[in-house]
Amino acid sequence: MAIPSTDRNHRDARIDSTPPGPWLLALDTATDQAGVALFDGERMIELSWPGGRQQTTSVLPNLETLLKQNGLAIAHVGAVAVAAGPGSFTGLRVGLSLAKGLAITGDRTVIGVNALDIAAAPYVEAGVECIALVPAGRGRVVWSRYGPVPAPPPVNTSFAEFLVVLRNNQNAIVTGELSHEQREQAAAVHPRVGSFMSHRRPGVLARIGYRRWQAGEVDDPATLEPLYLHGLRNPR
Repeated sequence: MAIPSTDRNHRDARIDSTPPGPWLLALDTATDQAGVALFDGERMIELSWPGGRQQTTSVLPNLETLLKQNGLAIAHVGAVAVAAGPGSFTGLRVGLSLAKGLAITGDRTVIGVNALDIAAAPYVEAGVECIALVPAGRGRVVWSRYGPVPAPPPVNTSFAEFLVVLRNNQNAIVTGELSHEQREQAAAVHPRVGSFMSHRRPGVLARIGYRRWQAGEVDDPATLEPLYLHGLRNPR
């Protein structure tokens, strides 16, 4: 069966079938680009939107829309994967609170996934080196490099410092959320900057979460903590 995909502002994702389940729900409100997805190991339904500062009011209506359009209810969900950061305080609080609430009240499994791992996953799975980033505000970004060796801890730098990193890593694809101006600046010093559409997809989070769910690599909702942007520093 073909898997529906979504673009940056996709608002109508559905599968014309009744649900067997159990389904995994993916929640990503870590940054301005928000999304939800449902995955049962074969079929993917996902919805992305530019959440901005509206995650607190947009995530539940969009989740309810996705469920309703596909004849699903929250009772069909057996696990929740959530982007656990790095990300904004408000966005992570919204996503983690919802994921933990669903896990605790419904006896569901919860899986926290690093937001940079989500952005990098399509390239890592293809064996392609990449530098994944999320915006940190005030002209800063949090990034990590992914390649043949395990990714180092995320680094929080100014965008000017990040451009130096790009000059020294010409073979790695750059993926993540960048403003139009930042993307132009990055493209001026690096030949492999991803397109404007190069952002985290909730469907990728769902696939990572589903694999970990099936492998028993899950988290305790009582101890799962977010990785806030202010908790990361430039190691220099």
